[in-house]
Amino acid sequence: MDRLGIVKRHGFLVKLATAAILVLMWDWMFWQQGFGLGNFGLFGLALLTGLIVVRPTIMSTREGIGAVIASGIYCSAIFLHGSLLSFVLFWTAISIAALIPFSGHLKDGWQWFGRLAFHGVASPFSPLTDAGRIAKARKRSPKSKLNVRAILRLLALPVLGGGVFLALFVQANPVLEHLFAQLSFPAINGELFGRTLIGLLIGTLIWTLFRPWRRRGPRAETPVAALASFKSPALASLLLSLLVFNGLFLMQNGMDLAFMSGLVPLPDDLTLAQYAHRGAYPLIITALLAGLFVLVLMSPGSEAAQNGLARRLVSAWIGQNVLLVTSSIIRTWDYVEAYSLTEMRIAALAWMVLVGFGLALICWRLLSAKSGSWLINANLWAVGLVLTGFCFVDTRTLAAQWNVTHAKEAGGRGVELDLCYMGTLGSGAILPLVSLEQRPVPAEFQKRVRFVRETIQRQEEAALYDRAWTWSLNHNVATAQQAVASLPPLDLGPGDRGCDGKLIADSMPNPASTYNPQATHPGN
Repeated sequence: MDRLGIVKRHGFLVKLATAAILVLMWDWMFWQQGFGLGNFGLFGLALLTGLIVVRPTIMSTREGIGAVIASGIYCSAIFLHGSLLSFVLFWTAISIAALIPFSGHLKDGWQWFGRLAFHGVASPFSPLTDAGRIAKARKRSPKSKLNVRAILRLLALPVLGGGVFLALFVQANPVLEHLFAQLSFPAINGELFGRTLIGLLIGTLIWTLFRPWRRRGPRAETPVAALASFKSPALASLLLSLLVFNGLFLMQNGMDLAFMSGLVPLPDDLTLAQYAHRGAYPLIITALLAGLFVLVLMSPGSEAAQNGLARRLVSAWIGQNVLLVTSSIIRTWDYVEAYSLTEMRIAALAWMVLVGFGLALICWRLLSAKSGSWLINANLWAVGLVLTGFCFVDTRTLAAQWNVTHAKEAGGRGVELDLCYMGTLGSGAILPLVSLEQRPVPAEFQKRVRFVRETIQRQEEAALYDRAWTWSLNHNVATAQQAVASLPPLDLGPGDRGCDGKLIADSMPNPASTYNPQATHPGN
C-alpha cells in the first residue's frame, strides 16, 4: 500500500468522481452555454466546495480555514469584475489550501513561494504517477483485480432499465424534455476532440488540488537570511557611508520641500509638473536600494546593528527614505492634477505606499530584532491586502470618474478631458461619460462625448451579447441604457468622427444620433 490511497480506496474514488463531475460542469458552463468571465467565479466556488468535500482535513486548521475563506473572496471578485489579478490570487489561495495539510513546516512567504512553484511544476504529472501506482498496486494484490463480467452483470439491469424509464419520463414530462433538448452531444469531429482535450486539461488542474504532489526535502533559505550571510564591511566604513547617505538624502529632501512648496521658484524652463514627473520613479528606486543596503549590512545581531551610532544613523536614513517616498507620492499626484488620472498612475501610487510601508518595517525589524521570516510575512500581508483591494475596485471607473469630475470642460480645475484615453477604459467609462452628457458643456465637446460613449456602449453590449459578461459589465451597461433613454437627440454632424472630433475614414461606422439598444442587440 502506498501514498496513492489504496488503504482508503473509497476516498480515492470520491476524488475521481468529484473531479469528473466538475469537468462535466465546466463543459456545460463554458462550452455548451458559453457563459462569460463572471461564471469563472461560480465555477471557482464549485471547485472550492469539491476540494472541501474530498479533502476535509483542510478545514481542521486555522490556516486552512483562512485559505478557504480567501479563495471564496477571490471567487466573488472574479464574479464582479473578472480581472486577471483576481484569477491569479484565487488560484494561489486555493493551491495554498490544498497544500496546507502537507506543509506545516513552512513558516514564511519565501518558503511558500518555493512550495507553490514546485506544486505548479510537478503536480500536473500527478495523474500519470497515480495511474502508475495503481497499476503496480494491482499487480501486487490479486484481490484488487477487477472482474469485468461481474461488473457488467451488476450494471446491466440498472443501466438498461433506468434508461428505458428515463426515456418514458422524458416523453411524458415537458420539463424534462426541455432540459434534455438543451444538452448538446458533439459529433465525432474536431469539436469533440477540442472539448475532450480541454476537459482533460481542466481535470488535470482539478486533480492537482485533490492530490497535490508531496514534496520532501530541506527547507529553502529565505532571501533575507541569505543576504545576512554576506560579510559586512568594517564598522568605520559603514558609519562613514551612513553619514554620506544621510547628507545626500537631506539635500534631496530639502530641495523637494523648497521647490514643491513654492518657497523657491523653479528655473524658467521647468514647470512643476515636469519636476514632479522627472523624479517620481527614480526616487522609488533610490528608496529600494536603501532598503536593500540595510537588509544586507544591518542584520539583527551583527556588529553594526549593535552599535548605537549606526542604529541612529540608519533610523535617520530610513526616515529620510520614507520622506523621499512621500515626496514621490506628492510628485505623482501633482502630475495627475496637471494632466489626468490613469490606471497605471493608480497602481504606481499604491506601489509607492507599499515601498514606504516596507521601509518602515525594515526599520522596525532592526530596532526590535525581528526575524527575517517576520519581515517577509509582514510585507506579504501588506501586498496581499492591497492586491485584494484592487480585485474589488474597478480602477477604470475610478480613473474615468476622476477625470470627468476634474475636466476643464465640466468646470473642474484639471486639464481638457482626454476622450481618446476614456475610450480605452471600456465599461468603466460609460457611466462617467453619461453623467458628463447630462451637464451643460460646450456643444462641440458634447458631440465628442456622445460619440465616444455610444461607441463604448456598443462594444460592451456586443460583449454581453456574446456572453462575455461580469456583474460590473452588466450593471454598467444596464444603468447606462436606462440613463441615456432620457437624453435629448443630438446631431453628430456629417461624416465619421473619432474621439478627438476630427473626421476619420468613411469606412468607419458612425453611431446613430439617437440610441436604441433594442434595435442593436434584440437578444439583450
